[in-house]
Formats: sequence, C-alpha cells, structure tokens
Amino acid sequence: MPMVIGKDEAENVFNRYLSERMASLDRRDGYGLAAVETGELLQESLARIGVAKLRGVDTPEFSFGRPEFFVPAERDQPGYPRSFAVLSRERSDATNETRNAALHYFVQETPGGGWKVAARSWVNDKPLTPGKNDSKMYRIFGFEVRDKEIAAIGRDASGAVVLSPTAGEDRKVCGRYAEYMSFTAPDGEPGSENFVPGELTGEVVKALNVAWEDMDGITKRYGFEVTGGELPVVRLADGKSLVTCTFVRTDYWKGRKATFKYGSRELGDVGALVGGVDKWWLDTTVRRSVTVSFEVPAAGPADVVGSNVLKARPLSAEGTPK
Repeated sequence: MPMVIGKDEAENVFNRYLSERMASLDRRDGYGLAAVETGELLQESLARIGVAKLRGVDTPEFSFGRPEFFVPAERDQPGYPRSFAVLSRERSDATNETRNAALHYFVQETPGGGWKVAARSWVNDKPLTPGKNDSKMYRIFGFEVRDKEIAAIGRDASGAVVLSPTAGEDRKVCGRYAEYMSFTAPDGEPGSENFVPGELTGEVVKALNVAWEDMDGITKRYGFEVTGGELPVVRLADGKSLVTCTFVRTDYWKGRKATFKYGSRELGDVGALVGGVDKWWLDTTVRRSVTVSFEVPAAGPADVVGSNVLKARPLSAEGTPK
C-alpha cells in the first residue's frame, strides 16, 4: 500500500533535519533552520539563537538515534499538507534506561515541497525495566512527561500508522487546555472536568499560581493561545488518541506598587530579550513557545503526557522600564 513517504526517504529526511539543526545551533545561525523547521518550532529555535547571542553563550544540542517512523497511507492523507511522526531516543546502558522518546512531527505543505518539523514533544512510551534508572532525557529540553507510559502507537496490517477517525473532535483538547491555563495568579483553578488531575495538569496550575512568589506586589497573568497548523492525531493501541498542540503563552507582569527585574539566573533569557537582566521594570509582556501532548479518550477527561509549560522558551519580550 502506498505511503505518503517511503521508509528510506523518511529516514533521510530525519537525519538531514538532525544534522542541519545541530549545525545551525552550533553556528548560532538560523539561516539553515528555515529549510528543515516551520511554525512555532522554527520561531522558538530562532529566538533561542537570538538569546544565545545576546547572552554570549552556546546553544548545545543533542542528537537522537533509533528512530521509529509512523507514516500514514496515502489513502488516509490524499491531499496536503501531509505528515508523519518519528519517535527517537538515546541508547540505554547497564544502569540507565531511556524509556522516554522525542516525538517529532514532519509536514509537507505542497506536492514536491520540503518536509519540515512543525513540532517536537516528549512521551514515555515504554515501561521501566526493574533495577534500572529512568534517564529522563526530556528534562534537558525543558519538558516533563507523565510517568505512566502511553500505549503503543497503532499500525494497520500494511504497517501504516493508524490515524484517529475523530481527529477534529480530538483536537478540541487544544482549545480547552488554552482556556484552562489562562488565568491571573493566584486564581488559577487546578481542578478541571476536562483534564485528569496530576503532576502535568493541576500541579502545573499550582506552580504558576505561586511562581516567583517572592516578587511581592507583582500582578502576573498567563494567557495561552493555540497556534500552528493541525498535527496528525494517531490512534493508540488502547483506543485513545495522541494529540499534540502548540501554543503561545503570553506572560503579563505588572508592578502594583513595586518594580521588578529578571536577573541572570532562571529568568535570564527573558531579561536578555527585554533589554537587560539588571534593569528594573514597571511591566513586561513575554511570549513563550509551549508544546503539550495529550492522551485523549473517546469519553471523559484528557491527560497530559508531555509538556514544557513550566520551562517554555521565550520568543520575545518587551516592557516599560522604571
């Protein structure tokens, strides 16, 4: 059965992407990235390079091997854009086990056009072998993942990935999540009928409610907006759907009776973008790139299986200086 891309070509596309991304980040030059990335991921990468230049630091990157390709049949994607997904991971060793995988989504917008990565997330897709340590590679990239692994990504008899027949309905989780995560601290509501309570849902809301709580007198509002094109929704072996959404998270900070600064540590990237880590500000607006993957059942609340909300990279920043 014809696939939207052959296995050898998909492997070449993946390897070219890894090589070009690593080279571009090493040079701190985004010129080559536009040929292999698109959407919010490209904007995130370019912003990362810009911050690195402002702060005079390198942009280290890790490569990945052992890719598994999940390619749809042409009958399931007869038009454009077309897409496929890749799971890849570092090798395990005698002590540490990489049960988590980077999840890349490749898209081709037009016939004959280049394949580009539109999003990257992380998931646990394998159980932990007793006696081994979880390597937790995802934390290097600012992600947290659910401890319980997702079910296997489905394939049909021909080897094609099984796409969700309810993809449009499944993707509505993106808008529900954006609404759930938009609030003024400390008034975010951890509980939601739309999401399973846990470390990547209610606990994230709680973390934003108290984030940098030592900054007394600062009003902090978080706004989430769904961005980017629609990514493929794959069906898991347990009947649930795996949905990945990209967002722009906008942080509005305003001093009520005080000014604030970002310093050079945890918020140093924002400080560099806004105009100085040691400057004092009356208010700031910071845009960040967020990617979240969900496990969506046919009925009932969805669960977050991978998220970089709390370590989202800044895209831009502006503010009113003191």
